[in-house]
Amino acid sequence: MTQMDAAPDKTDGGLFTFVTIVFRGDIALLRLQAQSMARFIDPDTVSSILLVLNDVDEPGLRGMIADLLDSYGPLRSKLRIVSGDDLLLRPDRKHKKTLFERIYVENRFRIPFVGRGGWRGGNGYRFQQALKLASARAATSENMVILDGKNIFLRAPDPYELFGRDGRAIGTFAKVVPDFHRNWLAESLDVLSVQVPLQDIQETVGYSTPYSVKRKLLLNLLDEIEAGYGSVQALFASKRRPSEFMLIHVFCLKHFGGPDRMFANCGRRNIGIWGDFDAAQVDAVLAEAEAQTPLTFGLHRKAVANLNPGQRQKVQGLFEAKGLDAARVLTVV
Repeated sequence: MTQMDAAPDKTDGGLFTFVTIVFRGDIALLRLQAQSMARFIDPDTVSSILLVLNDVDEPGLRGMIADLLDSYGPLRSKLRIVSGDDLLLRPDRKHKKTLFERIYVENRFRIPFVGRGGWRGGNGYRFQQALKLASARAATSENMVILDGKNIFLRAPDPYELFGRDGRAIGTFAKVVPDFHRNWLAESLDVLSVQVPLQDIQETVGYSTPYSVKRKLLLNLLDEIEAGYGSVQALFASKRRPSEFMLIHVFCLKHFGGPDRMFANCGRRNIGIWGDFDAAQVDAVLAEAEAQTPLTFGLHRKAVANLNPGQRQKVQGLFEAKGLDAARVLTVV
């Protein structure tokens, strides 16, 4: 593995590569995200916008995306649609493919009753994590901002809100409290062979999007994963259960003693509604969004069906106040 410099690279000129992993279930949200980026993201700060396809039917998904390209407005010229194959099936691959990769990873869509809806028939949830890491291979700037389709901008980023003056990525750190967070961290420590007791890690870089990160960091992490597992897609198709963001944290822990050389903790700046939120949690998030405009508002597609009429009206009003039309999203269940 090529060792990274300890200090983050600041030679980027302030340009960002935005990355969204796309599948057909998020098309309505992607249109709204595109509208929000067109309204609030300065084209002069954007190196490129990557829409990375994570769908067993890539031609069909490309057709859906074609219908919303104009929603990017002045950012459309920055847009690039990237196949999962372009990121994961590279001709310059260093490690020989295993039979598992050839049959189960790359050709799962050919196996009856086994294929799923993600890249090449894989598990869409698992492969969106692999594709987030691999998106660094297509990034056109050192500063990257990884998004999910549910992330809708409600305002323009403040100067140095995504990357600080010192070049570090700005993020929201998270206490290791939920079981799923602890499990992701434990699995990631094991994957990268880091012998640190789990109980000694009280806080990690966050695991939600938008997620600012340096391209070089992801490329070096990919190299280490591939040295141990052949490819990032083989790792995420296996029975191991790390997460992409916990792997980033553990990589920083392994090589830099922690995340602080690459990430700065900003506190909370992005909020949202998830599918498992109850009515009280939804009301609390909406009140918070109304009190102080976050950078982005996350609206998970599975949360829409659970909104009561009053909550639905508040969500629509929140977006309309920012000049965004959420009608399509709020009618898709």
